[in-house]
Amino acid sequence: MRLMTGFRSVACVLTMLCAGAGIAHAQEFAGRLVNVIVNFPVGGPTDLEGRVFAEHLPRFLKGTSAVVVRNVAGAGGMIAVNQLGDISESNKLNIGFFTWDPMQQILKHPNLRVQFNDLKFIAGMEQTNLLYIRRDTAPGMAKPADIAKVNTFRAAVLSNGSDWSALRQSLALDLLGAKYRIIPGYKGTREAEVAMLQGDIQLVSNSLPGYNSFARLNLVDKGIAIPLFQYERGEGNLRRSPNLPDVPTFLELYRDIHGANANPSGPKWEALQFLNRISRTPRVIFMPPNAPDAAVAELRSAVERMAKDPQFLAQYEKVAQAPAHFVQGADGERVIVELKRLPPEMVTFFNQYIESNSSR
Repeated sequence: MRLMTGFRSVACVLTMLCAGAGIAHAQEFAGRLVNVIVNFPVGGPTDLEGRVFAEHLPRFLKGTSAVVVRNVAGAGGMIAVNQLGDISESNKLNIGFFTWDPMQQILKHPNLRVQFNDLKFIAGMEQTNLLYIRRDTAPGMAKPADIAKVNTFRAAVLSNGSDWSALRQSLALDLLGAKYRIIPGYKGTREAEVAMLQGDIQLVSNSLPGYNSFARLNLVDKGIAIPLFQYERGEGNLRRSPNLPDVPTFLELYRDIHGANANPSGPKWEALQFLNRISRTPRVIFMPPNAPDAAVAELRSAVERMAKDPQFLAQYEKVAQAPAHFVQGADGERVIVELKRLPPEMVTFFNQYIESNSSR
């Protein structure tokens, strides 16, 4: 009997020690001021969504003294990425809430000093992207399939046209057989949409939140533009987004133009599929390369619980005008791994394609 009592006492002590170790493991952020670094300016979509994330984070990261949003804009978001890549001891618990562009790494942009796959991936946020075009694009856009018949039109792209969004847009239009001119240099999609409203350009691409915040109300609902297509949401997912049930996917439109059993092929199609995969989550949450494994695990757990929280989900949808869809674990990390394994011939293709687009 005494022996059994002794065993019970030892078991109790071990249980308490394990519980204590679990608590210590789960409180890497306790008593700490946590910086959430946003890589675009105040007031933009990345900032607004990042602030909703930061506002709710303390409810899931127990014991934090405060969560502060720091906007570090510039160089297409790369200044903030570089800052998160700083492996100093004082910054190891920083959190990055980014709109990222993997093409910056693929094309070896000189301003990017850190590799995305060196950062600690926490989660991504999936968003649907779509294109829309003015109805009066000559001789007229009555339905999406008319894109293959209209005259040469002007397609807006941001910056110099080498980001993933611009490349994906051009590749898709090429495969559809559209005739277009690239109009680069827009600082943001809102500026491009205003140009569309004024008739200076005919086509714009955007995320669903961006589309809902301006284009749907001011262009589509007023009969000025029509949605052209939505990109497929990741490899093998050919279904329409439930948030855009009346907008065809790229492949649906391709088959409407080229035949019911037609399938795209060739280097442009392979490049478009690759961009669809890596751009599935335009918003990503990272930690620095030297973030402790326990802190990474704790933040991943916090985000996993946040993704199911009705209060967060309601506020996010109100601000972003689209539901929050987190991509976590191996599903999200697959994109990061793919960046490390990109075949050299794909990199060569992108460089040559960008060069050819510069003369359009």
